[in-house]
Amino acid sequence: MNKILIVFNPLAGRKYRKNYQSYFLQYFKKCLPNTAYDWLETAADFRNQLAKLHFKEYDRIIIIGGDGTVKIAADYLLNNNLDIPLGIIPAGSANVLASSLNIPANHVKAVKTACWGRKTRIDVGLLNNSEYFIIAVAIGYFQKIIFNTHRSLKIHLGFWAYALNFLKQLKIYSADFKFTIDGRPHHIKGNTMVIANAFSVFKLRPRTPIDLSDGQLEILISKNKTIFDFLIVVCSFFFGKRRFPFLFKAKGKKISVEFSSAEEKMVQIDGETIKASKIEIEIIPKKLTIITK
Repeated sequence: MNKILIVFNPLAGRKYRKNYQSYFLQYFKKCLPNTAYDWLETAADFRNQLAKLHFKEYDRIIIIGGDGTVKIAADYLLNNNLDIPLGIIPAGSANVLASSLNIPANHVKAVKTACWGRKTRIDVGLLNNSEYFIIAVAIGYFQKIIFNTHRSLKIHLGFWAYALNFLKQLKIYSADFKFTIDGRPHHIKGNTMVIANAFSVFKLRPRTPIDLSDGQLEILISKNKTIFDFLIVVCSFFFGKRRFPFLFKAKGKKISVEFSSAEEKMVQIDGETIKASKIEIEIIPKKLTIITK
């Protein structure tokens, strides 16, 4: 093995122990003794940090961080046609990608997987022919929940920070979603639209699994009007079989969404809020390499 780049995000959702770098390297060196590495601590200009690196030196990248950190690194690799495997040490609030790929949440097991695991090719989504995403694009009510959840709360509560913020909402936002799936028109009234490539939280996976290498995206629209109805949506999605009350489900390769209000132009893409003048999404099959068990 040539050299490994280790990317550490000190501001990810997890609260790290003191002297974390030494703690991590202790296990890393047990797995890959005599392997050269570079340690990169992310800063606010993480994308610029990546641009200054010589990626031809690296056989693998190990990311210690959450979904957002993985997204930025993957986005850089994809935009520069760099096929370098990514290992993940889950340290974010939700760690949806790691959970979807069955990457261990346990630190020691995650290090072993990142060092010794197998290479797995997964699909990625492409938004407006410019922004790659690995997990999902969210429009509507749930993207507002993510955006309004304070970072300090995410550090202390992880994914439950989003749940707590959700329960505090007095009114559920509703919208008309007009969209096409592979050219077929749809018009659904609901509160949240999610176009997902990966979807797993706390190792809970949908009863009908979302496959990260099947060349298709999952389109989900929550139609609940109350918090109680939302709990039914969650239970049916993760534990149900065929009946999905308050939930529209479909699959497709190309999705185009028509905005009905200016508010919907704020979208979540892998946990990052951006403003989009339009939404045109397609799946790019087996474009990214991830190290899994």
